[in-house]
Formats: sequence, C-alpha cells, structure tokens
Amino acid sequence: MQLLKIYYAYFSPGNTTEKVVSHIASSFQNYPVESINLTDYATRQEDYYFKENELLIIGVPAYGGRVPAPVVDALRHFTGSNTPVVLVATYGNRDIDDTLIELKKNVIDKGFIPVGAASFVCQHTFLKECAEGRPDEEDLKMAREFGDKLKERLRLLVTYDAGDLEVPGTFPYTKPPMGEFPFKVETNEYCIYCMLCTDVCPVKAISESNPKDIDSSICLRCGSCLRICPTQAKYFTEEPFKVLQEKLSPLCGVRKENWYTIA
Repeated sequence: MQLLKIYYAYFSPGNTTEKVVSHIASSFQNYPVESINLTDYATRQEDYYFKENELLIIGVPAYGGRVPAPVVDALRHFTGSNTPVVLVATYGNRDIDDTLIELKKNVIDKGFIPVGAASFVCQHTFLKECAEGRPDEEDLKMAREFGDKLKERLRLLVTYDAGDLEVPGTFPYTKPPMGEFPFKVETNEYCIYCMLCTDVCPVKAISESNPKDIDSSICLRCGSCLRICPTQAKYFTEEPFKVLQEKLSPLCGVRKENWYTIA
C-alpha cells in the first residue's frame, strides 16, 4: 500500500511509552510524521480524522491491565476510514493483561484496521525498582526492528481485514477498570507553590490555585507531579504504598521481554 503520512499517538506520563512509540515511528523517516501527545489534557479534547492511506501508531501504558481511562475517552475523538493502525502496550514488568485487546476493540469500532501489535517493558509507573531504566538500548533496538518490519510489510500489503490480527487478552475483560487506589498523592511543607505539578497533571486532578488540593477520585497515581516537583514535596501515602511495594517486589528481579506481531 502507498502510505502518505504517519501519525504516532501516545499517553506517556513517565515519557517511557513515548520513547518506545517514537522509535517505532522512526523507521518511517522518509514519510511525513506527526506526533499526538495524548498525555496533554487539551490534546485529548480535539477531534482527529485519519485517511485510508495514513498510518496511526498508538501507544499506551497498561494501568491495572487495562487501557487508561483518559485514553478510552480520547479515542472517542478519533475517526478512521479503514486506516491501518499499530497497537502498542507498555507495562512495568508485571503483565499487559487485557490492554491490547481493549485497545484493539476501541480502534476497530472507530474505523481502524490493526496491522501490527506489540508489548514493551518500561519502568513501572510508580515503582521504579520494577524494570528500572527501561526501555533500555536493547528495548529501543527491538522497537526500531519492529518499525522496520512494519514498513516492509505495509509496502507489500494490498488488502487486510480488521479481524486478522490476534493479540493477547480476553473479552469480556478479565480485569475491571482501575478502581480506587489504597494510597494517595500527598503534599508536605516543602511545597513552594511553583504550580509545576498542576501544569503536568494529565487529568487536571490538581487545583490550579492550590497544589495541595488534589482530587483523588480522578488522580491516576502516574507520578508526574512527584517527578517534576523541585522540592520533593509530593509523595504517596507512606504505609499503603509500602504494602504495594512489598506485593510487587517479587516482580522486580526478573527481566521480562518484549513481544510483537504483524498481520
């Protein structure tokens, strides 16, 4: 098929998913390439229309084994016209569970046809000991390899069907949407009211007038505010977070590997 433009969209509060997806897209450097940062709240409110001779690569982190709720909402603004799409799920060394199959279902319903899928290990969203430093150079090399193979396959592809691509997961989903967290984002006395946390929060959970006022019902615990805070004033509720650390720590010692498939 003759592609005219490449888009890559990503939800990436920790910048790791973006790194993987951009490396896949780098294989298409001879085409016009445009990124869509779905981490940004305003960007998720916009409408996007994709043509049959365009390619969309979309990457999301697995949140509790499902597609993050903000991405599900954003995909309602996406419309394809038999547009080929590549599905990418990243995860923090545990499992993607139903993330890819949910992503597949959401895009098929919007006029896209999956032609490739992948899962890549990235440093855990809020437990950095799990897959720390990933994606590393080996991971990114595999992302470029996946992109190269996609480019060659699409060059030879004439017809394709939405049901051809098999991905891991089950439907009805075995994992419920991510619910209440046992811990919250707290703010201590070192806060200097610089408001950087408010600017970086992907779901607008932090008040624009008071950075200590956080709506825990919509907060994703993505850690963006913790990472950007210049005084380390943001932290997770200590005791419940320690319990989670102990529960997940056995997953941190084993290096899990990436996976991809092409229709």
